[in-house]
Amino acid sequence: MRNILHIVRGDLRRIRRNVMTAVVVFGLIIIPLLFSCFNVLASWDPFGRTDQLRIAVASADEGHESDLANLRINLGDQVLSQLSRNDQIDWVVTDEDTAVEGTKSGEYYASIVLPPDFSTSMLTFYLTGTEPTHLALYTNEKKNALSTVITSQGADGVITQINDTFTRIISDVGLGVISSLSDYLDKDDTKAALDRIRDRVAGLGDRLHSVAGTTRSLTALLDSTKPLLTGADDIARAAGADFGNPGTDLGGGSGATADLGSTLKDATGSLETALTATGDSYAAVGDRLGELFDRAGSAGSGTAATFTTLADRVQQQTDALAALRDRVAGATPGGVPALDAAVDRSADLHDRLARTADDITAGTTSAAQSRQRTADALNRARQAVDGAVASYRQDLKPQLSQLGGTLDSLGRSVSGIRDDLDGITAGLSGSPGSVQGALDRARTTTATLADRLDGHAARFADLEKALATAGETGDFSRLAAIVGDDPDALASQLSAPVSVERDPVFPVASFGAGMAPLYTVLALWVGALLTVVLVRTSPPRDREYTRTQAYLGRFGLFALIGLAQSTLAVAGLVVFVQIGAVHPFLLLVSGWVTSVVFMLIVYTLVLSFGSAGKALSVVLLVIQVSGAGGAYPLPLLPGWFQAVSPWLPATYAMDAMRAAIAGMYRGDLWINLGMLLLFAVPALILGLFLRRFLDGYNRSTNAAIEKTKVMS
Repeated sequence: MRNILHIVRGDLRRIRRNVMTAVVVFGLIIIPLLFSCFNVLASWDPFGRTDQLRIAVASADEGHESDLANLRINLGDQVLSQLSRNDQIDWVVTDEDTAVEGTKSGEYYASIVLPPDFSTSMLTFYLTGTEPTHLALYTNEKKNALSTVITSQGADGVITQINDTFTRIISDVGLGVISSLSDYLDKDDTKAALDRIRDRVAGLGDRLHSVAGTTRSLTALLDSTKPLLTGADDIARAAGADFGNPGTDLGGGSGATADLGSTLKDATGSLETALTATGDSYAAVGDRLGELFDRAGSAGSGTAATFTTLADRVQQQTDALAALRDRVAGATPGGVPALDAAVDRSADLHDRLARTADDITAGTTSAAQSRQRTADALNRARQAVDGAVASYRQDLKPQLSQLGGTLDSLGRSVSGIRDDLDGITAGLSGSPGSVQGALDRARTTTATLADRLDGHAARFADLEKALATAGETGDFSRLAAIVGDDPDALASQLSAPVSVERDPVFPVASFGAGMAPLYTVLALWVGALLTVVLVRTSPPRDREYTRTQAYLGRFGLFALIGLAQSTLAVAGLVVFVQIGAVHPFLLLVSGWVTSVVFMLIVYTLVLSFGSAGKALSVVLLVIQVSGAGGAYPLPLLPGWFQAVSPWLPATYAMDAMRAAIAGMYRGDLWINLGMLLLFAVPALILGLFLRRFLDGYNRSTNAAIEKTKVMS
């Protein structure tokens, strides 16, 4: 230990006495500070100046003349007008040829061209077979890699702008026409136009009410299914069967789905699962029937109680089947006759089980007779339930499936309904749950949908009445009242009915603050590499040292330089850059541990392999730039990077710094620092024990390098 400290003190003394050495060491110490601070400041808010990004936008739209009114509408001009007031990007409104040529020359980062049929396709979106409107996006990908991403987002912004402002434009040229149509047309033309509008609106309210009623019937069916599932499970448990295995599928149902059609499919599947589970529960009773009768002689009272319990559970199942039958009869013409048979056979089974319990208690009949009668009742009940399943598949299920097609057709006719369906189905994208959970979610969805459909139906009914009144009297005040005093506000609500309130978890001050761990880790590795390249790895030979003393003693200087580098780098981020770290001291501790481990790894590689060790250190730097997940989430990287990431020290160094900057979760900072320290173990083993076997390799390598007369 004395010799190790002697080496460290000697190194510090020589630095203090030699000005050139002190200047070099000072430069090594501040390099990580400059690297991290400048890069974080450069990337602090790269998306905050997108208003300096020039993107051309042109419209080749030829306009559209509506058959509802003798007006020619050009939505392309409306979009250009909206974008000219948008300051998020430097939009340059020009013609198509100039936009494309400017993109090629680099004057614009990208250009967007609206097609000639833009207005026509937008204003006839409700027609069957209509495809989405396509915009032409030209990007100059050689300008800058990130600019391509930003311009693509800009195109998405244009699409969003079009979607958001579409109903506003419609309100100006559509709903606005309703309140001031007399300014453009004479009385006869007005009546003809109103008749055409009324023809399109007529019947929509009735159709919506009809679909709402069918949807409420589906809700009632779902309510009736839940007791069946519960009863089937109770019967199986009473018979001693294990109904929790994956084969019966009572324990694991389908998850919530992403659209209404899938919800209807899940609902019909849940009804079928409930009926099938009822039949399986009867089969489970039959499997144990022999065992129960065999025990009747030795434990008659206990067996009789078991049959009584089974009879009660079957009665509950019979009641649930009867309720389901009534619901189906109300929802579909003629109902499902096979359900009547299932209800009757289940009632017979209940009576047979009850009589069996009485016979066992009184001892009035032979076990063989009672067993056969009970088995026959079970078989009849199960066959009746199986028949109900088959009838359900043939009769009721196609009707429920047809409901999904009806709703889909209606959604293409009314954009407001389509928005509601999107909002509802978005709420169905939950995690997988049991059949009971799927039923609950489907029931809530159908009930909510029915209410919204009724609301839209009432709105269209009012609109139809107002159109009729306006056509007869020429009074447009009723239409104006429906549209509202502020058509733009109504259009804005229709275009964006849902707003998102973002609540960040572990927030950071800016994009640059989020990138600080990556730049700091790279800075400390580069600082370690430059230090080992410029500072000799072997101690002075002023006395005899053992290999261990020389290794640890010389590393003391490198460790001190690394601690100084990390201290300045972290202090610069906290004090000068002001990244807003939640735990600034823990960030400093993370920097210390990271720097010492990095310095030990690079120092050991160079000391053990010479020039080849320097090359290995550079290779590790290159791999860690992307492989450690500092810039992009690991799931977005190729599989090879995902596989190698856990074996890179920078991965844990960056995760520890992220925890210090944004906040800790269950001690993740200490866990990552512990994982980082484990990388020091192989470095110490190589430097203290295995390095002696590389002496011959180093001598031959140094001799070969010396012969080149070029490399050192």
